[in-house]
Amino acid sequence: MLPALSAFECVARHASFTRAAAELGVSASALSQSVRTLEQRLGVRLLTRTTRSVSLTEEGERFYDGVRVGLDELGAALDSLAQSQGRVTGTLRINMPRPAYRVLIAPHLAGFAVRHPDVQLELALDDGLADIVAERFDAGMRLTDTIEADMVAVRIGGPNRMITVAAPDYLAQRPPPQSVDDLGRHECVRYRYASSGRTMRWIFQRDGRPLEVEVDGRYIVNDADAEIDLARRGLGLVQTLDSLVADDLARGTLRAVLSDVAMPMSAIHLYFPSRAQMPERLRAFIDYFQQANEAR
Repeated sequence: MLPALSAFECVARHASFTRAAAELGVSASALSQSVRTLEQRLGVRLLTRTTRSVSLTEEGERFYDGVRVGLDELGAALDSLAQSQGRVTGTLRINMPRPAYRVLIAPHLAGFAVRHPDVQLELALDDGLADIVAERFDAGMRLTDTIEADMVAVRIGGPNRMITVAAPDYLAQRPPPQSVDDLGRHECVRYRYASSGRTMRWIFQRDGRPLEVEVDGRYIVNDADAEIDLARRGLGLVQTLDSLVADDLARGTLRAVLSDVAMPMSAIHLYFPSRAQMPERLRAFIDYFQQANEAR
């Protein structure tokens, strides 16, 4: 029955046979049959199916809560057994923004694979604010001030600053801004949050206090790498974390402006729900990537 329970959990979590089938690597029809067989065996309908949606019945909601807890406890037991045998195994699902992946994770993945060959990683690159508990991620990565208070957070990267940059070609055409008030005369590339739909205000530090500024410009994107690419092409000013453009600043492909009012930011943290026993694979991930990024 365990495969059927896992299939049901995945369908319920995604509210979709198609997405669940893609995660599990099976066909949607096979997954549907597995869940239908489970319902027949239990004598209760767990899911309401239409041509466009899948939702839990009232009985299904109660059953889903129990299945999630049971699968978590079974996973913890298997982790404990593997640990007693000196092995780190299993799948680790982590949600993270694309910039965190590019700067903190991707450069060190090959080394982690050599150190822990039995750990499978599923990395969901998402610049929104995902609910890692509802979506059954083992952990997520964010700046500290966006992490819920009931989560355990550990630092992975170093401290950041939110800086404003532009390409030399752009600055050759327009005088660099000397103060925040000058931004109204500049083309500013704006970032739109995927979760809320609003555009990000630029943030500075003035007299030791945060200062948020509405900027304007022809370009709006929802991806940090796209923002930086537009800046490199000389299409405007961009505000971003200094860690994302360190190489550009070193090469001279981008130049910082308004450095005297750049805003200090918290470090990227990995966070996860408070648990009595952390899975060994998550502990291995934290230890490895903390050490790798401290050595940079």
